[in-house]
Amino acid sequence: MIALKLSQPLYYLMMAVLIANLTQRKHVKHGNRKRLATLWVAGVLLFLQVELVLIQHFELSDIFLIPSFIFALALLYLLRTKIFVFKIKCENCNEKMNFTKIAYWDNNLCDSCQPETEEEIKAAAEKEAAEAKEEAFTDNPDTVQEVDWDAWEPKETAVITYIFKDDKVLLINKKTGLGAGKVNAPGGRVELAEMPIEAAVREVQEETGLTPLNLKEVGQLSFIFKDGYSLKGIVYFADDCTGDMVETDEADPFWQAVDEIPYNKMWADDELWLPLAISGKYIKGHFIFDGDKMLSQEVEES
Repeated sequence: MIALKLSQPLYYLMMAVLIANLTQRKHVKHGNRKRLATLWVAGVLLFLQVELVLIQHFELSDIFLIPSFIFALALLYLLRTKIFVFKIKCENCNEKMNFTKIAYWDNNLCDSCQPETEEEIKAAAEKEAAEAKEEAFTDNPDTVQEVDWDAWEPKETAVITYIFKDDKVLLINKKTGLGAGKVNAPGGRVELAEMPIEAAVREVQEETGLTPLNLKEVGQLSFIFKDGYSLKGIVYFADDCTGDMVETDEADPFWQAVDEIPYNKMWADDELWLPLAISGKYIKGHFIFDGDKMLSQEVEES
């Protein structure tokens, strides 16, 4: 079997990568990015090794090597920004670097371009981090595929809470702020030093007079707006509440039958993920908006 022939050299290659990683630990003062890159490589090789072992164990045809290598290549692609960080030439002067700089030094600079003081080293590291963040996040994307969501950082974090009771859900006619004039659920921004679940309770109380009970996180939503604003939303469901419902300056609350939720009056993304969350799925959504218009979306469920 081809799988049997590949398994041993693949094992030795993985061991060599891990040994290289151990040598990198001596150079942690120059950064951890390349050391972590070799760990990611070892992880991909381990994944492939497990696939080969399973093929041998169950005596599967060598044709199963094809999806195994496809999955490994897919992992390499997804982890490309974390793995492919090694440069042969200096990023500053384009001169070829020695092995030590290539394998161990995160800044990818030759000897003549190396910063000399600790302050310069720190400044160079901060510049590199800023460039990496800029590369990971497109300032004005048109599609969700243009954004590295693992590296993306929102300008604000918010919460939104749906209370379900007697086959009805609590909604609001939003009066102020982002989404004013739309139907939504109670919610708002997380304040400094406040836990998201604390913000969820506070926002419902401030907007409706009710206190949600038995809160459960059911999803996370990431929004980028073409005007430069960005927001991460954490979604909570509650199965009961206490207090008396009142209209406030921010919202006019009302109970709505779950099977009659007015999606046509809500944000365009709500119809994509809310039914999934109601059905018991944990959802992750990524959305690009231009004003009220949704340009691109991606919803994952688990």
